[in-house]
Amino acid sequence: MPKISYQIIPLHHVCDTQKELLNEVYGLWEDTFGRVLNRAGVELDHDDFFRCHAAGVLLYKNEIVGFNLFTTFDLNLRAHQNHNYFKELDPQFVKSVTKQGNKIMTMEYFTLAPLWRKQSQEIPWGEILTGLGLFYMDQSPADFVVGTPRVDLKVDSMCERLGATIQGHVEKMNYKCAIAVFEKKVERSFENPLTHHWVRKLWEKYTHHKAEKLQKQQQMVNTAENSASPPPFELTLAEAAA
Repeated sequence: MPKISYQIIPLHHVCDTQKELLNEVYGLWEDTFGRVLNRAGVELDHDDFFRCHAAGVLLYKNEIVGFNLFTTFDLNLRAHQNHNYFKELDPQFVKSVTKQGNKIMTMEYFTLAPLWRKQSQEIPWGEILTGLGLFYMDQSPADFVVGTPRVDLKVDSMCERLGATIQGHVEKMNYKCAIAVFEKKVERSFENPLTHHWVRKLWEKYTHHKAEKLQKQQQMVNTAENSASPPPFELTLAEAAA
């Protein structure tokens, strides 16, 4: 357990300590989906990576186990309504799903590193990675998650096991994909006990580390404020006259 961890990397404001990791995530994303889409006769849109607002990364020590990317859309905003992501979906689906709320988080580009795909027969890393993404959504302002998992790889079935409802299908990048919707929950559980155990433990570990980091940052701010030189002493007019 101490060797497995989860990180969320903000893609638009990357801190120095996460830049090397993000470059590795980008390299794996580019290599994986470049080859997958090339086989389908489609070119990878590199702009899609930094269109997303965050990456959820599962790690073993410093080795990437897998990741997925998140984007939050607010369909009260016309610019978000007209985004290409929604143009690929059935307008009736978009209209019906927004009755649940207008803030949608997408979970995209689900990836397991090649070595860890083989390990998934023993521990369901794909379920664990996706489950952590759902915990992230649950504590975010988003109302629900939408994803378009591939049918041929049975990622849609994995999503159903984790609690998604399949609300139609779409042809995306020349692959048949399901439209999976996860509702927001106050308490979330998973049918596979192993998945449930790992997701809860890794999320607790992530939130604990995040709280410790924020506490250290606040202590540094307080120390800096306390050690700062006092402002120069200025006499009031009354004191000067005396």
